[in-house]
Amino acid sequence: MLRLIVRRLLQLIPTLIGLSVLLFIWLHRLPGGPTAALLGERATEADRRQAEALLGLDQPLWVQYGRFLRRLVELDLGTSIRTGRPVWEEFTMRFPATVELALAAILLAIVIGVPLGYFAARRRGGWLDIGAVTGSLIGICIPVFFLAFLLKEVFAVVLGWFPSVGRQSTGINATDVTGFHVLDGILTGELDASGDALWHLVLPALALSTIPLAIITRMTRASVLEVLQEDYVRTAESKGLHQRVVRLRHVMRNALLPVVTAIGLLTGGLLSGAVLTETVFSWGGIGSFIRDAIDGRDYPVLMGFILFIALIYVLINLLVDLAYSVIDPRVRVH
Repeated sequence: MLRLIVRRLLQLIPTLIGLSVLLFIWLHRLPGGPTAALLGERATEADRRQAEALLGLDQPLWVQYGRFLRRLVELDLGTSIRTGRPVWEEFTMRFPATVELALAAILLAIVIGVPLGYFAARRRGGWLDIGAVTGSLIGICIPVFFLAFLLKEVFAVVLGWFPSVGRQSTGINATDVTGFHVLDGILTGELDASGDALWHLVLPALALSTIPLAIITRMTRASVLEVLQEDYVRTAESKGLHQRVVRLRHVMRNALLPVVTAIGLLTGGLLSGAVLTETVFSWGGIGSFIRDAIDGRDYPVLMGFILFIALIYVLINLLVDLAYSVIDPRVRVH
């Protein structure tokens, strides 16, 4: 297992270097160059030359790339044009909200989707199977923003069961330790604050989980149906093994491999910023921040966001590989 982890980490190095090269090229291919993005379209030619000298853009490209790479290693992603604050500081302040929402959504999708897909496959053609397939199709077709508005209107505005906006009620003064409000309440013993944050999390997590839930349900069902036709499952059943052993050791363990891949990709997509869901519920995560950066042509923020999300995808792929090796030890030899 340790050898697998080291090998995968070493494989990340050329990926990240290639990504840094693409980002560097993109930064220099911006309309008007980086100085135009910083100074605006009305800047004079003298202003641009002065900015290029100040930023070192008048030096050879290999020197500029070396400086660019060193800044990335130091987590210096530049300064936001809109806010004037370091990009890394903006990310670390806002990203916990997105992580909390994304993890809640994907956990909800896994807890419901995997068992639902399994039992739908075991009862193929029954009412549960038909309901699961129909429900997953509806979940994929309904736009996330529409479902978010619907949940907010019904359960927050009309019924008043859940809060409609924000991550925490205004009257609660919770101690901020990690930026994850639910976890902070548990760590500091402020269980009221943790419960309030969890209550705020229900509706946005439910809205965001619909598409992952539908995909995980359908993939689990299809994978289980395929595994149930394998000879080793029939052999295990003919030997009189207990159904629990057959289900866990022979069916689910082999059926989970493609499902784990889907979960990894879906998690990366959720962490990249659920712009619509965060906007509807005024969540204050990375999604709305990136939306504002696109509107304001805040290139340092966009560049840092691309690098940040790419790194997340790379790390998620590493976790998927490790999960593969746990589910199927034969993967470790490859």
